[in-house]
Amino acid sequence: MSLAGSAQEYDVYILAGQSNMDGRGKSADLTPPLDSPQKNVRYFYQNGANGSNGWIDLQPGYSVPPGYKDALPSKTFGPEIGIGAALAKAQPDRKIAILKISRGGTSLAREWKIGTPDDPKTQGALYKEFHDGVPKALKLLKDAGDTYVLRAMIWHQGESDAKSTEAEYTQMLTDFIARVRKDLGQPDLPFILGEVYDNKKNDSILAAQKAVSKTVPNTALATATDLKTWDNGTHFDAASQITLGERLAAEALKLVQKK
Repeated sequence: MSLAGSAQEYDVYILAGQSNMDGRGKSADLTPPLDSPQKNVRYFYQNGANGSNGWIDLQPGYSVPPGYKDALPSKTFGPEIGIGAALAKAQPDRKIAILKISRGGTSLAREWKIGTPDDPKTQGALYKEFHDGVPKALKLLKDAGDTYVLRAMIWHQGESDAKSTEAEYTQMLTDFIARVRKDLGQPDLPFILGEVYDNKKNDSILAAQKAVSKTVPNTALATATDLKTWDNGTHFDAASQITLGERLAAEALKLVQKK
């Protein structure tokens, strides 16, 4: 809870997507200061029944890799570590809050399906979780006496839709961005896409991401060029997760500063 007279206004960045957003980088590979809590960045994480149980200091270990059944923190992390550090460094006078809802192996065609507005029965499980979870997390800030401004949405997803055509994924992603903006009440909310890794199986997704970043207003693409994976072509390693996070933050700031 905020103490009397110490209420804060937070710049909130919402993160969502599948495994490379949830995070498969190994925390043991992080070096100081990123291996410790970032006390100048607040963090909320939700992945089904797993989560941060409210707002905490940003730190590694809030991701759920396949088969993980223990309590959090786990031994992995996502791009939020690099995003938080980069945002705080670029805007030291601002209070940063990162809200992440993610789960590995999820697709826009199924789990993130937007369905019909105001009809939860038509929504995928993860979109419903996102739709309900974001307002609840934001309410916790307000209940603590703080205020917030939604600054941007950062999205990393696509591997589970790799069998879609470029046209199919382009349409799904375009519709998804529009629905997120509508449901959050932010029609011009900056939307940043994290490029999927080019393993020669994601051509349609890569093409669609580039197309959407050029045709949908207030949308940008953070490149995965030169990044590395630890599992032969899918999940970014620790160093690449940090670099990806820095690139996502840089693209977010470009759009935020234009508003």
